[in-house]
Amino acid sequence: MFLNNKIQNILGIFYAAATIALALAWHPALAAQDDDLSLEDLTKTEVSSVSRRNQSLSNVPAAAFVITAEDIRRSGAQALPDVLRMVPGIQVAQVDSGRYAVSARGFNGRFTNKLQVLIDGRSVYHPFFSGTIWEYDPIPLEDIERIEVIRGAGAAMWGVNAVNGVINIISRHSRTQKGGLVAATLGSNGQRQLYARAGGSIDADTTWKLSAQGRHAEPSKQLANDNYSEDDLNNGVVDFRLDRALSGGSDFSIWANAGKSSLGDLYPLTPNPLDPSTLIPVEISQKISTQTLGGRYRWLSGTGIESSVQASFGSSNIELKDALEVSNTQFDIDYQGRYTFAEHDLLWGASHRTVSDEVWARYVVEIGAAEFTQRTTGFFIHDNWTLIQDTLQFGLGARWDQTNLGGNTFSPNATLMWTPTRSDTIWAKYSKAPRMPARAEFAVTMLTGYLPPTLSTPPVVFRAQPGSTPLRQETMEGFELGYRSQLTQQLGVDISVYRYRYTDVVSSIQGTMLYPVVISGIPLAIQNLDRCNCGNGWLSGAELSVDWLLAPTWRMQLSYAFTHVDMDDSANPIAQAHGQKEEDSTARHYGSLRSQWNVSPSQQLDAWIRGSSGVDRTLSPYTTTIRVPGYVTLDLRYAYKLNKDIELALTGRNLVGPRRVEYVTDYVPATPVIIEPSVLLSGRWKF
Repeated sequence: MFLNNKIQNILGIFYAAATIALALAWHPALAAQDDDLSLEDLTKTEVSSVSRRNQSLSNVPAAAFVITAEDIRRSGAQALPDVLRMVPGIQVAQVDSGRYAVSARGFNGRFTNKLQVLIDGRSVYHPFFSGTIWEYDPIPLEDIERIEVIRGAGAAMWGVNAVNGVINIISRHSRTQKGGLVAATLGSNGQRQLYARAGGSIDADTTWKLSAQGRHAEPSKQLANDNYSEDDLNNGVVDFRLDRALSGGSDFSIWANAGKSSLGDLYPLTPNPLDPSTLIPVEISQKISTQTLGGRYRWLSGTGIESSVQASFGSSNIELKDALEVSNTQFDIDYQGRYTFAEHDLLWGASHRTVSDEVWARYVVEIGAAEFTQRTTGFFIHDNWTLIQDTLQFGLGARWDQTNLGGNTFSPNATLMWTPTRSDTIWAKYSKAPRMPARAEFAVTMLTGYLPPTLSTPPVVFRAQPGSTPLRQETMEGFELGYRSQLTQQLGVDISVYRYRYTDVVSSIQGTMLYPVVISGIPLAIQNLDRCNCGNGWLSGAELSVDWLLAPTWRMQLSYAFTHVDMDDSANPIAQAHGQKEEDSTARHYGSLRSQWNVSPSQQLDAWIRGSSGVDRTLSPYTTTIRVPGYVTLDLRYAYKLNKDIELALTGRNLVGPRRVEYVTDYVPATPVIIEPSVLLSGRWKF
């Protein structure tokens, strides 16, 4: 493959760095065992997101994957979604300099509505847009202890919208963040990031930390004409945490954070009076601000019941200039209890969320009700029953949720886990999960597409709007099978397969047509697209993860996922096109191969090959298709520790393959941009 001079120069830098590292690796004075990797330690990593209790990763009846703090640091990533690329079954596509589309097991979109994202068990799923807004930093990467990723339904534990997966970001305890830390990054394409943290102890039982981070990226180049877009990014976040240990094994934590983000874009919205076959791009500025205050208290009663209660209050504001502004306040409270007796491990809990929003819509967006309060209350119970000690376990549970926006939901879950040997685990899982339609789907009318005029027809603007029948919940029901084995002390494998049935998926049908309407002096027609629960289909796939220690200081990790969406045919042409869009926009193949090599006690060399098959992005009104080609690319990172407190790192991202577009948004008519190679120089100083 031909590489341009810029990429050749970048690879030359890393070739020189790797040569130096190889030469130093066998120097006798640098031989040491302190940085030896351990696959046994990795398999013993605890996860808490599967059943809301701590379990060993090697002993959970689910497709689980854990990203450690070391994995995050060695990835060289600056944004949270880029870290998630290493997880099998998680599809990540970069939209522009700050926006991402992230999904689990297909159905990727600008606002992926079937993936629940949590920070320490608190949802950051936005109730208005029905998805996660990735362009602001909810937590600095330096503050993350680990990321637990559960593919498959998690609604029985975490409630509605945990349909295809759960991502739970576990933050660092303040006792591990004492002292100070400064981390800075400078890179090509105008990338800059600065993180600072201070922490300490108030007394022997009380610790605290305060951190702040700022991130900036320059605009990307447009796919169509190589001009710069308007997607310059500016992010800032401040985070505080206090932890105190109490008597009897109890403890409590308090946290507060605030963040701001600004990001531009170009929306081709206005018909060109000189050439009605084209649209004039309109510069749109997006601003996001968030504030959260929360706390958690855990205790053990005299009867042996473990309990915890967690509450948080937050507010946010999202503004799209001259289009939409959404302000909301949110209150969450969650309780869970656990009691073990005989062969049973019983878990139960309840939660409540109140979200009040106020919406201002302009120009291309209309809102049915400017103010609305959504209330969701849920209860769950789950029993993990040991049928044969250390060999066979059966899990059974269910959750009931009630919301004033969409009614009642019921989410059952059953698992069976067989451990024939200490190193082999076979599991099966049945689950059912609902996805509650969002406030935007119930109440928002917006322009979504444009059809240029022909000799016999005028220009047509397509407008998505609520249908005549209120939307119902979407439902997923299906089965998973998995096998996890520690084949040798150096080699581990994790395989899962699944098949799901989806019913009542939110889609659209052709509604009324309005004519004539004059926009920018041009007479045109408006074709309404009415939202409905018109979609049904199947999702099937397989996932593979392999961990291999080639040497005590060299680890390889392979992940691969195959995903296939098969929607039912529909007699309605718009619903049929929508189903075809879901099939074509899901990448069939997605893979990653990472190498982590501790060259010496002071040097690390990491390589990351990753790739995806291509997709077709069909834009509303499902008549225009843009091909997003598949790609294979390479990241390299070389780090050198000057001493135990100072580390320098040189990272190259997207070093091979042509410049590419990873995603074309379907939710709003944003301008596609290209992803280019970049070089980053980073430094970390602990004191």
